[in-house]
Amino acid sequence: MKNRMWMVLGSLAAFATFGACGDDSAGDDGGRDVTDARDVVDEGTTCGTGELFCDGACVNVQSRSDHCGDCDTVCASNELCRAGTCELSCPISPDYDDCGGTECSSLQSDPENCGACGTACGATEVCSCGVCVDACADFNTDSEHCGVCGTACVTGEQCCCGECTADATCPETCVLIPVPAQAECGSDGRACVDVRGDLYHCGDCEGVCDITEACGDGVCTTDICTGADVYCEGHCTNLLSSTQNCGRCGNACNPSTEQCFDGRCIRL
Repeated sequence: MKNRMWMVLGSLAAFATFGACGDDSAGDDGGRDVTDARDVVDEGTTCGTGELFCDGACVNVQSRSDHCGDCDTVCASNELCRAGTCELSCPISPDYDDCGGTECSSLQSDPENCGACGTACGATEVCSCGVCVDACADFNTDSEHCGVCGTACVTGEQCCCGECTADATCPETCVLIPVPAQAECGSDGRACVDVRGDLYHCGDCEGVCDITEACGDGVCTTDICTGADVYCEGHCTNLLSSTQNCGRCGNACNPSTEQCFDGRCIRL
């Protein structure tokens, strides 16, 4: 009987010793203690080098933009997390540059960095298509920027309804819908922005896309268009055959009497 009692007492002592070894701090209540910053040992999880235990999982705080450097630091939409620090990251495009500031500049429309960093427009000038001018470009009639910035008509053509044409006069009614006017953005309205494709003014002056997105016809999107497809409301579309976007985004053919052929609505 005594032997059996000593065996029970010995088992209880061993169990108590095992329980004490299983926790790295006395009176641990699941919060911080001196040996585990995020209590990962107590949770049965050990994070790797460069990782912290955030929101119930180990994350790499060296590269995670939502946990950059620590669990609580979230990088801005135009920043990337590099080596645990949020850094400005401009799109890989000649139209954007950080110009030494805290935000990326759109060189097509920034009056302080018009066309290139440091090129400032005069007090009465606007920045349109990367050039300091007196007024925003009219994509429907401007032969240097016909339909979009940088599309110039050749000698003998004129810009008519956003299309380069050799016709002597523009028709009274455009075959395609008119091109949207540039938005006058900025605190003083001196930034002439094509909101159809500007990452920092997508859809309107306040629309900012994430660095992983593109601005497709005024909508931030993760779609990647290839070949003859272009963005229409953020989706890849073939303008040569789309009855809803025939020749230009938003130019819809009459479904009862027309079809889209080679970018033009043709009567059936």
